[in-house]
Amino acid sequence: MRRFYLHVRHNGIFYAELVDPQTGIKLTARSTGTKKRDEALLIIADWLKTGIPTGRIKKPRSIEAAASIEAILKIIRRAELNTDDALRIIQVLKDRELTDVSVVKPGKGSVLFTEFLEEFWDYEYSPYIKEKLAHGQSIGKRHCYDSMIRLNKYWQPAFQDKQLNKITRQELKDFSLFLADKGLAPATINKVMDVGITCLNWAFHEGFISVNPTIGLVNFSGSKKKIGVLTPIEVQTLFESEWKDKRAYVASLLACTTGMRSGEVLAIRRQDIETNFLNVRHSWSEFDGLKTPKNGETRCVPLLPEVRKKILELADENPYGQDAFIFFGSLENKPIDRSVLLEGLQKALSNIGIDAKARGIVFHSWRHFYASRLADKLTAEKVSRITGHKSRAVFDEYANHIEAENLEEVGKVGAEVFGNILQFKKGA
Repeated sequence: MRRFYLHVRHNGIFYAELVDPQTGIKLTARSTGTKKRDEALLIIADWLKTGIPTGRIKKPRSIEAAASIEAILKIIRRAELNTDDALRIIQVLKDRELTDVSVVKPGKGSVLFTEFLEEFWDYEYSPYIKEKLAHGQSIGKRHCYDSMIRLNKYWQPAFQDKQLNKITRQELKDFSLFLADKGLAPATINKVMDVGITCLNWAFHEGFISVNPTIGLVNFSGSKKKIGVLTPIEVQTLFESEWKDKRAYVASLLACTTGMRSGEVLAIRRQDIETNFLNVRHSWSEFDGLKTPKNGETRCVPLLPEVRKKILELADENPYGQDAFIFFGSLENKPIDRSVLLEGLQKALSNIGIDAKARGIVFHSWRHFYASRLADKLTAEKVSRITGHKSRAVFDEYANHIEAENLEEVGKVGAEVFGNILQFKKGA
């Protein structure tokens, strides 16, 4: 019986088909890697003696063992297998630690990636969003809307013909570099990338794809544009000046002395106002309407008597009744647009000679001003309980346990700090 057959292919390389001496079966042709016949014969002689090199480390395998593998492969190619059979084969290989491919039925990941993204970020129909909401996690319509904008602007043109299960890590990396070449800021690139990365992570864990292509991707770093903060003297001058819009004035006064976010300010109604504090139960969003504050937690903030008086005065001017929003607009069921708060602040600053845009002053600057002023007098933990910050893990366990004593202490310090800055008149 012949031990092998030797032939040359069109590229000039000699290939050998070895023969299993027990069964007489010819094995798949293997390249000798040489165009010289004599060298090829020497290589084949070594294979017959020591075994056929296999794998990356070229570990020799006997001809008999190689023939067994060939027989298995032939059976798999010719057998009438169904999906369950294929999954069982993959599972056996996985159990033997010969592969790390997840066992996933075909078809789930064969959809177009961009179509999968569109459903993923559709607030009404997304299974991902339904799952988050069911677990009490916060995700707003505005976030989904922004994600859709980034999807259509950046992801759609780059991946319009790609299937979900064909997305690779290298493609994602190249896409991120493409965004950088367009001149996008690092923070913007990260937000764009998050649209696809969040979706692919979820698809992997839900079994739509067998490999997670996002593993190992690195965020872009860069300095964020800093939010400007006014000095105490500037704040005093600002509130002593004339404001064109009373609602913008009271909103800034409230944010300055409580550290509330703009959405939380807009959501305030009369039932949230107590004698010495304010219940921050909601935040207002143009997309979501009333929703829970950021981080999904309600809280109380100390309310200075002078500020409380201004809020109630504004409430009395509200044409829509007792249950309407304090910062009312042209519609009964909606407060004013948050742009009114920013524009009112910018105009008031301009009147006292401060360029808000050049200084980076925005409405959120009040939150920074509040935290920085109180941090001079109180521990960061006590301030965080009032502001609702969760940037430190140690504060998380205390976030839902604001004690009356802490509220009273912060209120006293706030009256001292902001009373000096704003020059409140006694009995005002």
